[in-house]
Amino acid sequence: MKNIMKKLDAIAADRIKFHLEIRPIERQAARPQTGSVLTEKQVYGRGKEEDEIVKILINNAQQLSVLPILGLGGLGKTTLAQMVFHDPRVTDHFHPKIWICVSEDFDEKRLIKAIVESIEGTSLSDMDLDPLQKKLQKLLNGKRYLLVLDDVWNEDQQKWDNLRAVLKVGATGASILTTTRLEKVGSIMGTLQTYELSYLSQEDCWLLFIQRAFGHQEEINPNLEAIGKEIVKKCGGVPLAAKTLGGILRFKREERDWKHVRDSEIWNLPQDESSIMPALRLSYHHLPLDLRQCFAYCAVFPKDTKMEKENLISLWMAHGFLSSKGNLELEDVGNEVWNELYLRSFFQEIEVKDGKTYFKMHDLIHDLATSLFSARASSSNIREINIKKYSHIKSIGFAKVEYSYSHLLVENFVSLRVLKLNNSNLKLQLPSSIGDLVHLRYLDLSGNSSIRSLPKQLCKLQNLQTLDLQYCISLCCLPKETSKLVSLRNLLLDGCYGLTCMPPRIGSLTCLKTLSRFVVGWKKGFQLGELGNLDLYGSIEIRHLERVKNGKDAKEANLSAKENLQSLIINWDWLEPRRYESDEVEVLEALKPHSNLTSLKINGFKGIRLPYWMNHSVLKNVVSIEISSCKNCSCLPPFGELPCLESLKLQYGCVEYVDVVVVDSGRFPSLRKLVIVNFSNLKGLLKKEGEEQFLVLEEMTIRYCPMFVIPTLPSLKVYVTDASSLRSTSNLSALTYLDISGNYEATSLPEEMFKSLANLKYLKISAFYNLKELPSSLASLNALKRLDIYYCDTLESLPEEGVKGLTSLTQLSLHYCKMLKCLPEELQHLTALTTLTISECPTLAKRCEEGIGEDWHKIAHIPYLHIRN
Repeated sequence: MKNIMKKLDAIAADRIKFHLEIRPIERQAARPQTGSVLTEKQVYGRGKEEDEIVKILINNAQQLSVLPILGLGGLGKTTLAQMVFHDPRVTDHFHPKIWICVSEDFDEKRLIKAIVESIEGTSLSDMDLDPLQKKLQKLLNGKRYLLVLDDVWNEDQQKWDNLRAVLKVGATGASILTTTRLEKVGSIMGTLQTYELSYLSQEDCWLLFIQRAFGHQEEINPNLEAIGKEIVKKCGGVPLAAKTLGGILRFKREERDWKHVRDSEIWNLPQDESSIMPALRLSYHHLPLDLRQCFAYCAVFPKDTKMEKENLISLWMAHGFLSSKGNLELEDVGNEVWNELYLRSFFQEIEVKDGKTYFKMHDLIHDLATSLFSARASSSNIREINIKKYSHIKSIGFAKVEYSYSHLLVENFVSLRVLKLNNSNLKLQLPSSIGDLVHLRYLDLSGNSSIRSLPKQLCKLQNLQTLDLQYCISLCCLPKETSKLVSLRNLLLDGCYGLTCMPPRIGSLTCLKTLSRFVVGWKKGFQLGELGNLDLYGSIEIRHLERVKNGKDAKEANLSAKENLQSLIINWDWLEPRRYESDEVEVLEALKPHSNLTSLKINGFKGIRLPYWMNHSVLKNVVSIEISSCKNCSCLPPFGELPCLESLKLQYGCVEYVDVVVVDSGRFPSLRKLVIVNFSNLKGLLKKEGEEQFLVLEEMTIRYCPMFVIPTLPSLKVYVTDASSLRSTSNLSALTYLDISGNYEATSLPEEMFKSLANLKYLKISAFYNLKELPSSLASLNALKRLDIYYCDTLESLPEEGVKGLTSLTQLSLHYCKMLKCLPEELQHLTALTTLTISECPTLAKRCEEGIGEDWHKIAHIPYLHIRN
């Protein structure tokens, strides 16, 4: 006992000697951004609530009603709001529908800008508040809209009054649905009685728990089932707690593990908001020690952040959180850590896009991570600095937020591992003092469009692992001594369009794993051979292949050995003269990738055929292919054999068929999206049609293919085309969306084109500048809900018989049809029609003047009229 006391006294003395302090853990609430898309595979026990809320919304007669949904975090308020948002009754009743994630930043200008962007589907440039207010009021004026304000924390009555004043221009029945944890928010905002969300029943909690704990492929041990049902009782009807506990036990099948969860004293708390945190903390304590730092670090990201997995792993590496495991690269170790955290429900809303994985954290999970950090730190132990322009971003622990870059930064933060200067408006060049940050491992300069070059002192950073230069669009070169960055693992150059060559001997960077762009040079040390010994991950774009002499030089890139490369983009520049009389077919043959590839793009290839390696044996895992400007290829590879191909995009070619292999069935088994543009000789998709082809094709775009004939496509739902590809639409019986545009010659559409489209719900006809009339077969579209006609300058009328059959039509829009003289009489009999929009149709607008226009009696029954010139 004396020896133990001596050791403890020594530790206490060291604490004083090293000025260590006991600090309380400060809770920093945060909330990930939400969207309207319902991401849960199955929602348990919310059908009744959904039905009740939908009925409240569609039956209210206030000018602007506000219905708050109140409940503690993790209870499923957002999920319920998403269900309501996508309910068919809501979709039919409200237009437009807008989803905004508010969180703690209830800034009027930010929210108005977000609402406008959501309606218009485009990003706005920076505007003052007054024009933003006027723009939003113009968009909402007279419309019965639904606005979802998700996760509201604002308790300032005046802030809400200011926003409500702008929104109060809609038609009767316009509604706002808001979700909040705070009862005061509901009382401030609500015009309807607050809807208090109930807890899930034990049965629904159990279904949610076993879905996470067992999946759907395993028989449940009766003993575990009995223990599990006792655990579920502790969840208190909170879905997040059930999901978290199920995730904890996902890979545990020993009774003692389940009993430990059941008997944990951490559950002995009152059923209020704090009762969820013990469940989350319990999931944290079940993490292996080497995962805990990685999870807690995620708190450094601000609220409402969509994180990128690959970027997060690089940051873990920069801070030294990942340890080597045998022969595994650190990137592989990081991937294992991320997958483990995902499987334990720490991450959610996974999305894979362009070879990168994006995800979010639930607000309570983020709270848990934040609670593990102290919010205070001195400059001597700061490990990460973010330069940001937004005041609501907070620093935690060893991470600090600065609002401008200065030379004092280097002197003050000598221990810096991560420096983020992205989108910080750095002018012309980074200061040379950057070379003094000797411990720096991660440098983010992305989005600095004025930077033209980097200082040579940057190459002194011997520990630098990640250099992010994405979208530095003016950057024309990298330092000549870049090869001295011996620890460099990630060199990110996406969007560096001005980069004319690579630095010499980049192949000597043997640690390099990510090289997103490689520009081929003329001289030795700048050529493709530099890629030969690099074990690259992720995606690479190879530019200026016209500078490659022959296939032998191309083979030195050794792409076939790069098993971790997922995306490959190969580019020839059509404008740059070919210095070498090289055989481009030979060059492309030599660039054969590994069979693990999932995405392939080829652009500007002048050879007469594409390589033989483009077959099901090499491209067996490819999901996406894009071939552009390969105008000399007389035929395409057998894409129909590729088992995983989901998206195929072809632009500027001369072939007659996409697939010429004569096989009756089994072609394109996984293809869901097909885009073909500017193929003047294209006659069809397959030289020989069969029964089991394109079985899952959902979306097709055919533009500027005048000879194309549409085959039978039983699963096609979305079709975008110009008038040159309208023949045989009768083969598209499952079609729900048809967009026809861009023709200067056609005076009419084929009479039979609509006859078999019994499932069509949306039809858009635009930019037919000489179209005189529409076919009467329009009457066949009994399921059509929306008809948009744009820029048909010579269209004089809509067919009476055609309009008569549109019994399901709810929205009709006529824009820039200057010659339209009148509306059909049958329009007054379309009882489902709730919205009519007429803009820049001068004659028609005059005839539709309220009460006095000749066509007023045809449209007087329509609730929402938007007529303007």
